[in-house]
Amino acid sequence: MVTNDLNFYEALVHLSNKDKILGKVIKEIKPEEPEKREPNFESLVRIITGQQLSSAAASTIFNRLKELLGKKEITPLLIKAFKPQQILKCGLSNAKTKYIQNLADLFLEQPSYLDELKNKESKNIIEGLQKIKGIGIWSASIFALFYLNHPDIFAWGDVSLKKAIRLLYEDVEVIEHERVIEITSKWTPYRSTACIVLWKWLDEGAVKFS
Repeated sequence: MVTNDLNFYEALVHLSNKDKILGKVIKEIKPEEPEKREPNFESLVRIITGQQLSSAAASTIFNRLKELLGKKEITPLLIKAFKPQQILKCGLSNAKTKYIQNLADLFLEQPSYLDELKNKESKNIIEGLQKIKGIGIWSASIFALFYLNHPDIFAWGDVSLKKAIRLLYEDVEVIEHERVIEITSKWTPYRSTACIVLWKWLDEGAVKFS
């Protein structure tokens, strides 16, 4: 079984020692460990809902979906109890509505799907989730990072992370993929914590350091 116990503050010390720029950010914003999140069907629905949306827009649409379902935990059976047209009215696109419906079918066919997934290595989890229509590398990475608490995940495809790296390390309009790999490789084995630091830095105004 994979164990993912991450000492958040040990990770911050490690990152500060390995990367002076990230160390300055950590010292300035004093990030705190995020709350644990339950890895379940609802969490995957939340991630799909939030694809390519701002946090505020994603929260609004997800809350509408929760209202539609009676504020209960979102389950495959609940999703299948409503027509796609009803779900669309919550603000979800046609594509996302289909993805969520398909996800419900998968979980009904394979009730132990998540339990089996939890015991795999990060790479296998991300590869496995990407086989589900509607879940790409970003969605799979977010699930592994926040819901399964894997310590060494970099959320490839995350526009905010790329922006933060560009601003902090290069100060250019476009940063090369190879350069991102070079920068993020020094954060191993705590790339998940580095992502959390960068997201918080952006949320707090992205103050740059000399």
